[in-house]
Amino acid sequence: MMILLLVIDVFSFNLRQTKQDYDSYVMAVQWANGYCKANSCGSKADHVYKNTMTIHGLWPSLKSGKYLDDCTSGVTIKDDGSSLFTNMKQYWPSFSTTNSNEYFWEHEYNKHGYCMVEEYGWDGYEDYFEYVISLHLKTYKDLITKAFPNYSSTTVTLTYEQIVTAIQKVIPNATFKMNCKSKYIYELYFYLEKNFTPSTSSRFSNTCTSAQLVFK
Repeated sequence: MMILLLVIDVFSFNLRQTKQDYDSYVMAVQWANGYCKANSCGSKADHVYKNTMTIHGLWPSLKSGKYLDDCTSGVTIKDDGSSLFTNMKQYWPSFSTTNSNEYFWEHEYNKHGYCMVEEYGWDGYEDYFEYVISLHLKTYKDLITKAFPNYSSTTVTLTYEQIVTAIQKVIPNATFKMNCKSKYIYELYFYLEKNFTPSTSSRFSNTCTSAQLVFK
């Protein structure tokens, strides 16, 4: 019986590690100004650059809208003081007052990132984090200030259509979901093809049609 249970446990572990097929990505980025207006961040956003977006995650996804299983489980991540984690704290911070950065990063890697490591033959979570940060710095970090250059220190109410128009001037053909809470825009989900170009397949409904975009 013990041998049978061991075989079942090993099989279950290998099943969780099995490569998953996916046909697209979601790049989720957060707007700390709005997030911390709608939630209690304490001092956790103090080190984020003014009026910049931060990373929630890069998620392998399915255009059908069906959710993938978690990519793996049990991988722990420790901030070792390297330049990677210096960048992680700047560009990929947790704004939760109850969960640490490491907890947030472990969740994103175990649920989403390991699938990319397996897909592309990367060495581990460092490659996943470095790739997502490079994509963020190239395209998303300064997206809002580029799309709305005249609103550097104010709060403005915008419709989803107004935001789409402005963002598509920076990223042509971009499609995304806008998340809001307590009337504030705090997050955008960008839909991407496997080659990371904009996808026209919008799989989620917006949580708001108009809301306030907060600048500092």
